[in-house]
This record gives sequence, C-alpha cells and structure tokens, in this order.
Amino acid sequence: MYGKHVSDLPPDDGRAIPRGLVRPRTIVIGLAVGIPLSLLFLWLAVRGVRFSEVWDVMAGANVALVIVSIPLLCSIFFFQGRRWRALLGKDANLPVSDYVGLTVLGNGVSCVVPGRPGDLVRAVWFSRLARLPVSRGLASVGVDRAFDVITLVVILLVCLPFVGHPPWLRTLAIIAGIIAVALLVILVLAWWYSHRSSQGQAWIESSADAGWIKRQAAGLVRGMATMNSLAQVAAVIAWSFAGWLAWTLGAWVLAFAIGVPLTVGGALFLCGVFGLGAAIPSAPGQIGTTQWLAVVGFAVLGVGKADALAFSVLLQLDTIVPTVLASPGAAWWLARRTPRRSRGAVHGPAAQ
Repeated sequence: MYGKHVSDLPPDDGRAIPRGLVRPRTIVIGLAVGIPLSLLFLWLAVRGVRFSEVWDVMAGANVALVIVSIPLLCSIFFFQGRRWRALLGKDANLPVSDYVGLTVLGNGVSCVVPGRPGDLVRAVWFSRLARLPVSRGLASVGVDRAFDVITLVVILLVCLPFVGHPPWLRTLAIIAGIIAVALLVILVLAWWYSHRSSQGQAWIESSADAGWIKRQAAGLVRGMATMNSLAQVAAVIAWSFAGWLAWTLGAWVLAFAIGVPLTVGGALFLCGVFGLGAAIPSAPGQIGTTQWLAVVGFAVLGVGKADALAFSVLLQLDTIVPTVLASPGAAWWLARRTPRRSRGAVHGPAAQ
C-alpha cells in the first residue's frame, strides 16, 4: 500500500538525476528578465536621493548591532532546514544538518546565479541524498516554499492594523491572500488524493511500473502529501513562524543600528514585504529589488529614502555575504554525504 513507498525509484531512475543543473539557458533567461527589472526597481528606489546622505547613515550605524543582526537574520536557514525535515517526516530520515546544509547551499546559489536555480539544486541534491525520485525532491521544495508564502501572508495580515494602508498594500494583501488560500487548497487536495481516495492510492501504486511521466507525476503528488498527522503539521508551522520571526528580530536590530526604531508591527510588516517581494525576478543578490522594497516598505512606516536605502544595503551585506561564503562549505559537506550510485542498482525503500 501507499505507506510502503511502493512508487519509489525503479532501477533506471537512479541515473535520471541530471548533470549540470545550472544550465546556460537558465542563466540567460534570468539575466534577460532579472536585470531589466532590477535596473527599473533600482532607478525607482534611488531617484531623488542624495547618496551622501545614504553613506552618512551607513557610516553612523552601530557596528556592534549590525554584527548582532547577522546571526539573527541568517538563522532563518536553520529554522527552514528544520521545517523541511519535519515536512518530510519518515519519507526521508536524513539528519537535520543535511537539510540545513541544502538550504544554505540553495540560497547561496540563488544569490550569485541568475534565474534563482538554488531551489532546483537543493531539490535534486536532496533526491540523491535521500535516494528518492527527483520529482519527490522538487515537490518537497515546492511545499517548503509554499509554507514560506503562507507564513508571510499571515504575518502581513496580522500587522496591517498597525501600519498605513496605501492602495498598493491593499492590493498586495488581497493577491497574497488569494495565493495563500490557493496553495492551501492544492496541498489539502493532494493529501486527500494520496491518503483518502482509493482511486488516488491505486493510481500511485500503479505508477511504480508505469512510464517515466506517470512516475514523476505520482512523485509530485506524493511529495505534496508527506504530512500524515496534526503533530507533523504543527511542527512545520512552528518552525516556519520561528524562522521568519527570527528574521524579523534581526531586521529590527539592524534598523535600530541605523537609528530607525521600529515597532513590533512595523518590523513584522517589513518581514512580510521583504519575504513576499523576494519572489520578484531580479539580478543576483536581489540588487535593485531589495532597494525598492526597502523604500516602499519604510515609506509606509514614515521613514525616508536615505534610511531605507542604507538599511537595504546593510541587509544585503548581512545576509548575502555570509550565505555565499558558507555555501562552499555546505557543498563540501553534502558531497561527502552523497552516496555513490552504481549502474543498475535499486535505490531507496524500493530495494527493501
């Protein structure tokens, strides 16, 4: 039955993991879409600003508080790794360090490579570590990101009563709410189809001996339905909120470092804006996009452009630099952990 992992990798899928994940086409598309948008947002953010004022704000920042904000902001990777581990449950019993390492690596790749292929990299590498079909890895990453969106939408809606309501913010809240509800519906339907529908379970079972397309489709459905208990759901939700609240605390400390005291509602609002805004296509490092998000977000809180831009630059230094520097170490660790595959070998639970 379903609980026995009947649709896991058949022998040929062990060789189905592609080489050269970051394809030139992905980079070209990322550059063609991301760079023009980043330049547009950067222009919108910096027009009318005196760069000397931005520099004065950065130069006057409390260095000790800037340093303190770094582990708070970057701790989100630990919490996201724990959430990913809780989400998979017994389907992939890897140590938490693997999930955290994959999360750091994926974000590091997305920081420097156009097109944000980091999630694809961590999904495929996870599939190799867990000896699961690539479709299962991709689905797990998709669900992981879905909980980011749902968590951020909840945070944004909760803090709305404490901030101003410009038209763009109301539009953002409505669109984000619709997307969050749609994601929840998809996850619930996938769970019901996999766990409660006899037709769905039969279809998943039959995929073990079916063609490649059906196996991958079944893997995607199963990957979206890994949570089997309320305790598991609660753990995923708890780790998700813990991660973003840690990021919020880091942003609050960083804002205080440049002399901008944020309220709790204001800090949560910025968390929602920056978190959801990260989905906007941009150049590597979210240059331009981060500056625009800071300007429009801080404007709602009554903070000027110079302070907002200074915050955005320090935020990028606090998050991107440590992540990129840690990525090679994470890759080295994961390479040591990745099992070697022999041609024609049967992998994972299917071999039991």
